[in-house]
Amino acid sequence: MQLHSHPDHNDASDVITAEVLDRFYAPVQYDALTELACEFERTKRRIIEVQEMITTERVSGVMGYFFSGNARDSHGSPASLRHASSFEEIFTLEGALNDLTATYWQRALDHTNLMEIMPQERRSQWHKSLNGWRERGYKKGVNPEQDMPEFNLDNLRSTLQALMARRAEFVAERVDGIFRALSRVHVTNCPEAFNKRMIMNAMYNDWGSTDWDRLGFIHDLRVVIAKFMGRDEPERSSTERIMQLARSHTGEWFECDAGSLRVRAYKVGTAHLDIHPEMAWRLNGILAYLYPAAIPDSSCRPLKRTRKGTSFKERPLFDRPISNAVISLLNGAETYSTLEKSTSFRREYDRKEVRNSLVIRNRETISKHLFAELSTIMAALGGVQVSCGKHTHMKYWQFDYDPIDVVHLVVAQGFLPDQKSFQFYPTPDSVAQQALVMADLTNDDIVLEPSAGQGGIADYLPRDRTLCVEISPLHCQILKSKGHNAIEADFLNWAPGTDFSAIIMNPPYSEGRWQAHTVKAASHLCIGGRLVAVLPTTARAKAYDLLPGFELEFSSTIDNAFDGTGISVVLMKATRQA
Repeated sequence: MQLHSHPDHNDASDVITAEVLDRFYAPVQYDALTELACEFERTKRRIIEVQEMITTERVSGVMGYFFSGNARDSHGSPASLRHASSFEEIFTLEGALNDLTATYWQRALDHTNLMEIMPQERRSQWHKSLNGWRERGYKKGVNPEQDMPEFNLDNLRSTLQALMARRAEFVAERVDGIFRALSRVHVTNCPEAFNKRMIMNAMYNDWGSTDWDRLGFIHDLRVVIAKFMGRDEPERSSTERIMQLARSHTGEWFECDAGSLRVRAYKVGTAHLDIHPEMAWRLNGILAYLYPAAIPDSSCRPLKRTRKGTSFKERPLFDRPISNAVISLLNGAETYSTLEKSTSFRREYDRKEVRNSLVIRNRETISKHLFAELSTIMAALGGVQVSCGKHTHMKYWQFDYDPIDVVHLVVAQGFLPDQKSFQFYPTPDSVAQQALVMADLTNDDIVLEPSAGQGGIADYLPRDRTLCVEISPLHCQILKSKGHNAIEADFLNWAPGTDFSAIIMNPPYSEGRWQAHTVKAASHLCIGGRLVAVLPTTARAKAYDLLPGFELEFSSTIDNAFDGTGISVVLMKATRQA
């Protein structure tokens, strides 16, 4: 197979360093290649021995009885056996050896991840070479480009060394393939580099399904970005999940991969992509390797960002994304079901789903490290681990809402809400119940729960008369899954246009934020309305100045109110007098 070079390019190592390349490729283990070559030779000898034994007259003369006598399985259906007349075809030596050679070349390439990171054109060349012998009428030597190279240690080492020497070129060509796939119709696609906003045509068909080839370019982009972030490689199924979720939120930006990429889908079938500046300049640096005269130098340097706003461009990448290995497990999560004795004569058992549950199949194949990370995420989403009936070693997670949509959102976004950023400390049940008693709700109250989190307080409030406000998109999705009326918004900047007769809240505490949240909540109370808030103990001394015109009442101190903190709190009830 011929590898095309780029003689006019600079040395790839000037742009794509060995440290970066090592994230894309597994190291070459030459001892392992020697063992692979020896294993190939052993298997080849066994194939030849079996073929010689089977094709002798003494054995071949009785093989037909095995074929015809076992032509059906135990249920009476045709078994997957060739007819006796094709006996000689099955045991043709050339076909078996060709399949063996193709299998071992594929295993050798898998040692270095070369096939995974090759641009599509080169992958197609290798695929054609490894499978050309399967084509009808194939004859070795007629078209040398379709012939597989002989599998031996010398060929193996020289081929992989040549491919590894061109690995920077492969990475660059893959990025170039992504760039070329972008629509040239829209002026927002910068012609000389990855720009902030890019558009891909025909991402979806008329029925809303994703185009397989174009999905591949989005996945290639995610793979390259993941490598630059030091993450493991995502699975293609998670890319499909992201694009379908974007389609279900037509016209809205859908953020994924820990803030490195945003996608927005449109009904006409186009997809808009927005790459974080920290990733864009790295991708442009790779393009500069292929097109040194076309890529502006300014596009290949980190941008100086300000932190005045909270836009995608100005926000840093998330520091601790979920590993793609765990995301793959989450993507395959399904509702747990039990086997119940069937009342139908057609079957012995029926499968019965356990409501609001999730289970990961093949638990025994998951490492302890991955399962621990998975368990942490499930707990953060409100899942409680439960033993699977008689099989106590097996576990599933039980939720108080349907978790499927929320888990799919985590798969797409690649991270959980940062506890410090959102000041998310779930309200314990005991505290929520005390707050509810203090609020003294009536059947006529219209209730507001700002900073609602996952519903620690809202779960005790009347759903038909309560409005929840939550800044975290993930927590807002959890609230909606529980059946709450929830709005995704920053409460301090939210304007409801109406007043409420009761407000119950657990505001964020850091940097005295509870004060601004409390004053803001009080401004939305009607005369005679009650505000009940879970506040730090220092609120006793400050609340009277913050809330003039309110009658205040405080509970006794509640020590160690939140798990993982030493915070003591009080419940404050503020009734508006005028």
